Amino acid sequence: MTDFRIRNVIEEDFMKISQFGEKCSPMINEREAIYHIFTKFFKNTSLVLEDNKNIKGFLIGFISQENNENAYIHLLCIEKDLRKQNIAAKLVKEFINIVCSLKCKKVFLVCKPSNKTAINFYHKMGFLSLHSDETVIIDDINVFKDYDGPAEDKIVFCRSVK
Repeated sequence: MTDFRIRNVIEEDFMKISQFGEKCSPMINEREAIYHIFTKFFKNTSLVLEDNKNIKGFLIGFISQENNENAYIHLLCIEKDLRKQNIAAKLVKEFINIVCSLKCKKVFLVCKPSNKTAINFYHKMGFLSLHSDETVIIDDINVFKDYDGPAEDKIVFCRSVK
């Protein structure tokens, strides 16, 4: 197996991450400006996975500005050929280590209800789907209807960390 290195992003990564994200279905690719914002202002909590300086995956996340005990994983992407090899778990664990060292107690993320692979992955990583008066049960999981706008249903996951 190839030796991979996980490191924090640098601002110059944003175009490579954006281009890499285009190939990361079923993840929604953001416009380039979003990647630039993360690589410029959220370097401490955004990561790339690389081998020989080639990006093979990334995780972009941040700590809440409203409650610094909460962190959020915005996007996670691994090269298709490397999926199901525990590499995504290494990125998530590194993110959790970073935010724990910064006194975070919870990590949140959202996922489409149709992305069964991601749902199973996050469950294995200890994330639980949140429920409230606003959720409905679809395929035995709590789903927030119209969470990100009309017909943009999402599962909100949370994991306690220490």
